[in-house]
Amino acid sequence: MYTNSDLIARVKSANKFISDDDMISDRYIYGLLKTKASTLLRREINLRRLLTSDNVYQAYECLHLIEAPGSECDLNCPIRRSKNKLPKIDEGLYSYFIQGVFNTSNSQELFPTTIRDFINHNSLRFKTPKKYYTIRNGYLYVLDPDVECVNMYAYFTESIEDLDGSQCMSMYDKQFKFPGYLLDTLIEMCNQSLINYHKLPYETEDNNRDEPN
Repeated sequence: MYTNSDLIARVKSANKFISDDDMISDRYIYGLLKTKASTLLRREINLRRLLTSDNVYQAYECLHLIEAPGSECDLNCPIRRSKNKLPKIDEGLYSYFIQGVFNTSNSQELFPTTIRDFINHNSLRFKTPKKYYTIRNGYLYVLDPDVECVNMYAYFTESIEDLDGSQCMSMYDKQFKFPGYLLDTLIEMCNQSLINYHKLPYETEDNNRDEPN
């Protein structure tokens, strides 16, 4: 797995002019890498690829849930939600890019739902024992008051390593989660953007100047 520093260095080595351009910093290149990577991953996931890839999804383990009134989800039953808002999760044509939500032992999966579907499910005479979750206003809601903690696997647009006390780790040393078969395409897209950014219009020759005799 590559680090952020590895990919930044690879882009810089392919664009020699970067060292002479004070406007193109490592953070600028990192932001460009993230933007282009998101575009490529969105395309692949929309095509139902990479659904099980460990090089895309991050694990947000032991996500603690607090008690919350059902009214936060337009329900009349007690529920639970994440204490803080989730890191931003990318979205595709169909839904959030979430690989799965499970109990802390990963032995039971929680299933995504809408509030309408959940209400319809609860109105059934015979209910399934499934547990459900939904996302509202950036929070994870689990529609079962007995679930106190979950593991969540999703395509978070930024690293979640800082959430577990790793703030001392340099941005450059963090992993850049991305599938290897798309890496050359990613670098080429970044190179093309940098070339277009750096390209200057040619100076036009002054045809009105006096020509020497």
